[in-house]
Amino acid sequence: MSITFATMSHHCTGTVTSAIEAYSPRDGLAHGSLDATAYVCPNHVQPARAMWEEQGLTPYTAKAGKGSTPCGSITDFREATASTEA
Repeated sequence: MSITFATMSHHCTGTVTSAIEAYSPRDGLAHGSLDATAYVCPNHVQPARAMWEEQGLTPYTAKAGKGSTPCGSITDFREATASTEA
């Protein structure tokens, strides 16, 4: 498994409150494989969810832990040949 760190196309200094997880189907479940996570402020929850849906992934909104991750940060667990651009 590879891990890629990227960012969404917006620039925001808001406080991250949500982790928008992106899942692909596996073993008959829509949330079968965690493929990526975008960390966002409240204003960017919907754009992050839409980004994952556009990539054919199922989004799930979770509460983000406390940390210094900037809004729009992405951690992508998909193989390096998969696109991480939004």
